[in-house]
Amino acid sequence: MNNKNYISATQLMLMAVASGLMFPFTVMPLVETPPYNQDIWISLLGAVFYLIIIAMPSLILMNRFRGVTFNETNELILGKILGKLSAVLFVLLFIACFYLCMATEVMFIALVIMPKTPNWAILVCMLGPISYAVYKGAGVIGRLAVFIALYMIFNIIFFAIFGFHWVDFNNLRPVLADSTFAQINQGAFLTASRYSEVLIFFVFSYFLSQKASINKTFVKAIGIFAVCFLLMILCVLLVLGYDIAQANFNSYYTFTRQISISNFIEKIEAISLSAWFPGSLLKLTIYNFMACYVLSGIFKTKSHHGFVIPLSVSGLIFCLIPALTKTDFILKMTSNQVMLLMILPITFGVPLLLLIVYLWRRKKIGPILAQKKQERISQSAESSE
Repeated sequence: MNNKNYISATQLMLMAVASGLMFPFTVMPLVETPPYNQDIWISLLGAVFYLIIIAMPSLILMNRFRGVTFNETNELILGKILGKLSAVLFVLLFIACFYLCMATEVMFIALVIMPKTPNWAILVCMLGPISYAVYKGAGVIGRLAVFIALYMIFNIIFFAIFGFHWVDFNNLRPVLADSTFAQINQGAFLTASRYSEVLIFFVFSYFLSQKASINKTFVKAIGIFAVCFLLMILCVLLVLGYDIAQANFNSYYTFTRQISISNFIEKIEAISLSAWFPGSLLKLTIYNFMACYVLSGIFKTKSHHGFVIPLSVSGLIFCLIPALTKTDFILKMTSNQVMLLMILPITFGVPLLLLIVYLWRRKKIGPILAQKKQERISQSAESSE
């Protein structure tokens, strides 16, 4: 591995934070989640508990197979054939996320920001920088994440401060009077089940500095993500109210359109868009890279470079098919019901299966794993020289 592809714990953490925040930045799925009232922000607090449970099998595997690539982990545990099939399942999820996220973002741009701009022009402007960053590799993506994620966090705090003048705390009342524990719990589970960013840790942990702690980095990422998400949903509820928020495609963007500075400077939603667009490109870059990188491991190619352009072009074609880019289709595909069936089996089910098989075969896997780690350490020492 080239030293330029190493990433720090901060870079990995901010990659996951920025990617995770793009859903509330774009569609705010929490407003379509039980208990379907002003108490949805409480569900978000419970979602943190489920996030940790869902991520547990992956975190255990990441720590056990530290210094081994994602594909090697699958093949060491399941064997070459089943390991490749397992990796294919992850690739399918990465590609699906890449396609759906890109279609959602293009739809938002076409409907709200630039309605007269053809979709192909929007896609070309997006796929150019995405493909370049993916081609350059993990190191470049990590460095981009620092600037983009920090600006997104600053953006959220900025609008929370200047939106305080429009806050109405009555929008949160009555608290828990209209909700049951079962509804809050269901909302928490559905919110956590959409979080596919644990796989960012799984794939990119190979590039993480050996001195960094995967567990601490993950906990920090979840903490920052949860605080930012909570701040966003509270802003939406306190300013718009639940009913208006639910009626809007992008309720957070609608919230930013209400804000002005000292009743003098208006239309500052452009500041929010200046964080949303690079954040959307970063998320697409991350999932494009993960798909290309794992495909490279499946086909044993020297680099992931050969998969970058074909995947980007296929995404372009997908987003230009009228039947697949209709608003109703995209909203259905990004709904809680579909997201649950598409994401949870891969983020929790497959890693849990891998963990069970590893525990069953660990005596046989242990010596091979130790040898692979030693080879990787030797390669790292040679490259640093």
